[in-house]
Amino acid sequence: MHKFMCTHTLPAGSMTLDQVCQVADATQHDPDVRGYRSFINLSEGKLCCILEAEDRDKICSWFEKMNIPYDSVVQVEFEGERGVIDDVRQPVMAGV
Repeated sequence: MHKFMCTHTLPAGSMTLDQVCQVADATQHDPDVRGYRSFINLSEGKLCCILEAEDRDKICSWFEKMNIPYDSVVQVEFEGERGVIDDVRQPVMAGV
């Protein structure tokens, strides 16, 4: 599975925390898409999430099936945390 960075712009305040939690839960039970991490500001309608999938098309199809608008879906090449950057271009093994 590859990681993809997804950005969303929604009307400010149009989504509740409960709705976000339902979407996040759905990513944990889908055979093609798995949620990894999210960054959310509901007051301004800005969301960024990292999802895992075999390819970009699976994520775009999942957003369309769930009726979730998105601005972009791009594959992550490098991932950084606290000043350390890792090359993540190799697929992650599912279930590992």
